[in-house]
Amino acid sequence: MVTVVRNTLPGEAYHSDETWAVDREQVFYRNWVYVGRAERVPRPGDWLRVEIADESILVVRGKDEQIRAFYNVCRHRGSRICDDEQGSVRTHLRCPYHAWGYALDGTLVTTPMVDREEIDRPSTSLWPVHVDVWEGFVFVNLSREQPRPLLEHLADNQDEPLTMARFGLADLRIAHVTVNEVRANWKIVIENYNECLHCPTIHPELVAVVPAYKKGDIFEAGRSDGGVSLADGRTAVAEDARLRLPLLPGFRGANGENDPNVYYGACVYPTMFLDVDGSSCLATAIFPTGPRSCRLVTEYLFSPEALADPDFDPAPIVEFNERVTRQDNEACERVQRGVTSRAFDHGVFPARDAWVHGFDQRYLRDVDPASVETVPERA
Repeated sequence: MVTVVRNTLPGEAYHSDETWAVDREQVFYRNWVYVGRAERVPRPGDWLRVEIADESILVVRGKDEQIRAFYNVCRHRGSRICDDEQGSVRTHLRCPYHAWGYALDGTLVTTPMVDREEIDRPSTSLWPVHVDVWEGFVFVNLSREQPRPLLEHLADNQDEPLTMARFGLADLRIAHVTVNEVRANWKIVIENYNECLHCPTIHPELVAVVPAYKKGDIFEAGRSDGGVSLADGRTAVAEDARLRLPLLPGFRGANGENDPNVYYGACVYPTMFLDVDGSSCLATAIFPTGPRSCRLVTEYLFSPEALADPDFDPAPIVEFNERVTRQDNEACERVQRGVTSRAFDHGVFPARDAWVHGFDQRYLRDVDPASVETVPERA
């Protein structure tokens, strides 16, 4: 039998300024990108600033309760409008340079010391960005053209994230948010998520909680739902097997079709991780900050019942998963240092790297369609 050995992306794909320029234009300015939960802007006038591949974007809740997104750029002379990570205004966003003000729907409404007749205000609104919400998760798309619907984009993922709506994700609430700066290219972080050959070496605590990972597998033999069983009857990815928190909505009820002792993970192209177990959901947005660095923002979500309990403490889940994240980040930074070597023109994919190969092929559809191979089937 002939073994087919597939190559990774070339070394330059992980560190060169030229590839970073291509990634910005072909990946981040044309795809739906996850930016945060809708509850980050809960009331009219609330806004959130996110940085997407060198573009600053404002996500704003309008007076009509609708969420909109705009470039964080004043139409007068190009000043940045908001510098804080998030905030709230009563009626309009105000540029700190010349005090031009924009209503929550982006319309230009005030131009101090400039006569109303001088500026055609309706055509001088903030530049809009496409925005949509799925299960409480806000996505933006910077395409200049009308993008394909968000649901079509989500369906075009090898991990089938749309199936995770069955867990009641829309009803969840944020209990904690963490930020991790990683000195590694965004693709290295995504590729690391898509395989577990590193798990026995890098994650001794995790493989004790998820036995399937001890063999380097990301899927559990005999399961057709993409989940992996948790050890010792756990309902959360945490060290203490006795930890019991209120279950997510999709794991409750008499039907019992969703097993709370299972963990499910999904990578949403290009830069989102969605991790669900019986009592928690982790939504991680990866924001590239350059060709050799990125920022991970993880929202820890739980059921409303959990947050309503005065004794609720998310620390066991947060601390365990942040330990795993630190281990991953250290490994990714080690890879980043290695791929810059003049000796590394490409790596190779063994069979258990099939899901990494699948991610690379999805990426190549954006940047080099002629080189796309067949995406592997889930085992």
